[in-house]
Amino acid sequence: MKFGKKLLSCILVGAVVMGSLVGCGNKEASGGDEKAPIKVATAPIFPPCSYKDDEGNLAGFEHDVFEEIGKRCGRKIEWIEGDSQDALFGAVDSGKADTIAFQISITDERKETYDFSEVYGYNKIFFAVRDDFDYKDLDDLQGKKANVPPVHSFYPTLEKYNESLPEDKKIIIIPSDSGSMYEALEQGRYDACPITEAAFKEAMSKKPYKVKIAGEPIVLEENAYPFSKDADPELVKDVNDAIKSMLEDGTMKKLSEQHYKIDVTAKN
Repeated sequence: MKFGKKLLSCILVGAVVMGSLVGCGNKEASGGDEKAPIKVATAPIFPPCSYKDDEGNLAGFEHDVFEEIGKRCGRKIEWIEGDSQDALFGAVDSGKADTIAFQISITDERKETYDFSEVYGYNKIFFAVRDDFDYKDLDDLQGKKANVPPVHSFYPTLEKYNESLPEDKKIIIIPSDSGSMYEALEQGRYDACPITEAAFKEAMSKKPYKVKIAGEPIVLEENAYPFSKDADPELVKDVNDAIKSMLEDGTMKKLSEQHYKIDVTAKN
């Protein structure tokens, strides 16, 4: 009988211990209330939009905006680096990234593939050219090279312009180019590249490249964050709610003026 009681006690104690372990295991598996991180792709080659500081850390307007978005929706930000806009869209397409923080504009073509967040900024796009290039309008680019990726909002306009030109007059479109666009312009790898006025002014304040913006604006962009069509709706809602609150309380404007020296949240 004593042996039976001891055996029963051991079984009961073991059951209690096992019950405690199972309970802890379930709690850990549930992950509590912690939300999934937001995987954000950017290319740190475009100051002050996205670049690396002197210590090699990611910096810029887009970096600071998304870090604030993460704080407001209770999600960590995991940064994924690329070297071109094409690479960033590829990261979203492959599922490696949830979205892109790289001054991405909304276009009808992109809306067929991606869902966009709330608009957080507006940008006037000009062509940047070398100082010695007397550029006034697209006619001055005939037979010359322009670095305009297929994903850029101005690409369809440029293609349509080329349709009416003979082969020797067509603008040679370079679809993608990694590295600094300002250095590429100086070196003559191409003759023109679209750039926002704000980004250009900030870049020139850091290093006086022998380039300029010229002519009239070629497009007014609406900037937003692209997500795949099957993105987590709760994640997208969190980002949108954070953007709205940052626009309402002036945080987005403050970050814009800090990095760009102008308010890109204003349409006009």
